[in-house]
Amino acid sequence: MNCLRALVLGLLCAACVFCQSTVFVVRHADRYGSEPDPSITEEGRRQAVALAALLADSRITRIFTSDALRTHQTAAPTAQHFRLKPIAVPSENLDELIRQVRQGLRDGESTLIVGHRGTVPRIVKALTGKEVPPLQVDEYDRLEVLTLVSGSPAGVITLRFGH
Repeated sequence: MNCLRALVLGLLCAACVFCQSTVFVVRHADRYGSEPDPSITEEGRRQAVALAALLADSRITRIFTSDALRTHQTAAPTAQHFRLKPIAVPSENLDELIRQVRQGLRDGESTLIVGHRGTVPRIVKALTGKEVPPLQVDEYDRLEVLTLVSGSPAGVITLRFGH
């Protein structure tokens, strides 16, 4: 029995070496005008649906948005697919967002963060230590995929969606 216990413990420890969490970071979809809090356009709705389709098999267990309407609208199709209620964290409170994301990371699970042009690169940097280029004013189709493995350097892959 002790040998079996040791074998199971060894397999669990070995398996955890390769466990990972994935965080998807995206800017809100195309929006009308600028401030104070515009909604997304018809093109933005198509982008939000395309994002949900892209992430449909990604085992998302948490979704974070800012308190802006456009981030909620962008997250809505993905939240509906996974039957999740997004957690709103004001965009000026980046430290709190990062704390909540880190605190809830679980092996094999994914998190979606819908942010803004100025916050997406800062979120990536805070979670991985890696720089990504700033988003352009009209850039709504970039998805940053962060792979977080305990004890290893984080990976960052940039994808495009919604075309």
